Amino acid sequence: MTTPLVLSPKECQGKTWHPPVDLAFATHQALLPLHAGELAKAAASMPLALVKEGREWRLVGVCGLETGHNLFLKDGKWLGNYRPAWLATWPFAVVAVGEKGIVTFDRDSGLEDPHGAGEPFFDDAGQMREAVATRVEALKTHHRKHQATHKALQALARAKVITPWPEALTSQLGLAIDGLHMIDERALSQLDDEAFLALRKAQALPIAYALNLSIPQTHLLARLARLNPASQAAPDNLDELFGEGDDEFVFNFDS
Repeated sequence: MTTPLVLSPKECQGKTWHPPVDLAFATHQALLPLHAGELAKAAASMPLALVKEGREWRLVGVCGLETGHNLFLKDGKWLGNYRPAWLATWPFAVVAVGEKGIVTFDRDSGLEDPHGAGEPFFDDAGQMREAVATRVEALKTHHRKHQATHKALQALARAKVITPWPEALTSQLGLAIDGLHMIDERALSQLDDEAFLALRKAQALPIAYALNLSIPQTHLLARLARLNPASQAAPDNLDELFGEGDDEFVFNFDS
């Protein structure tokens, strides 16, 4: 894996990139990252799940039944009612370094122009070009929400209320993605007052409820798998298919 490019006038000097023209870059991603600020809209548009990456839990939107195929995307266009915020900021990301947030560019994205014939990251005065600045501003907002989400997921893990998706559900869907988790409602209801209050203080309860309330949206995956496989055009009538307290973070670009 190539080392990400740090977004700064010095590091990006002489380097250019091509902003994505559509969302085709996510065609092969069945799980898309989410933050708690997206819960209301996302939970009504797709099933949500928790997945464990290393020692950390992540909140994701489940957009496919197998790895490598996003059912919500066809010909670079998003078919769902809600489009996850991550899609608008890729291939940029925030890496935490102490109390600072370093914005990086994914050099494995295929969007960097090795011949310098693309769009510069910065202008001659060292100011971010519009396509970059728009994504960075969105990242600033989203990153604070991801931080809050991370703390909430840690609280859910400590409370031991995270459980795998039921085997009956995954079997019925023909789901070939491992590691999807939801909330054990019985375990949640049996928490003592102190443990329940800890979840409330961590703002973890909205995530817990949204996760389980979103599970019925798995019907969309089943319908998309039948009506919109990769080999066919997107259905004409999408309405029928889909129906109708953060911490401050300092961003540094001076390096």
